[in-house]
Amino acid sequence: MIRVMICAAALTASAGAYAQGDGALPASTLITVTPNEEITSKKVEVGTRVSFSVVNDIVENGAVAIPRGSQVAGTISWKTGKAIGGKSGKFEVKFDSVNVRGRDYALRGVHRQEGKGNTAAALLGSILVSGRSAQMLPGQMANAFTAEPIPIFVARAAPAVPAAVATVAAAE
Repeated sequence: MIRVMICAAALTASAGAYAQGDGALPASTLITVTPNEEITSKKVEVGTRVSFSVVNDIVENGAVAIPRGSQVAGTISWKTGKAIGGKSGKFEVKFDSVNVRGRDYALRGVHRQEGKGNTAAALLGSILVSGRSAQMLPGQMANAFTAEPIPIFVARAAPAVPAAVATVAAAE
């Protein structure tokens, strides 16, 4: 019975590490993200899931609402490959959600990435030259927006184990 009380006290103490604050990060807050790996129109298809990381801490009222490095999920929503005559490849990424402390929150926004066309081939009407594939590299930034409020959690020091529980533990 004493061990149960000690375990319950320890769980209560550790649960206080984060406590929800009074506020929330409002919907439509700008979040800057970067891909976790190269995304290229050569390799993706519509429906492909892609992952990004939040570039900077998103702070509201002095508290970090979305920590830097939080994972963002996206989906390729449109794609064209490079084409003859200098046309470049293109794709669009739709931002779906951001994971904050183990919970997913909805995002909105679309980023369009285009490859470089071959202007000379387009001007000359060449059918032998094609444009370049679109690619997005880690470090390249894109913008997404929160689609719902995100609660702000403030880090709190874990409370000390009550003296009565420590005394019972010492007596055992």
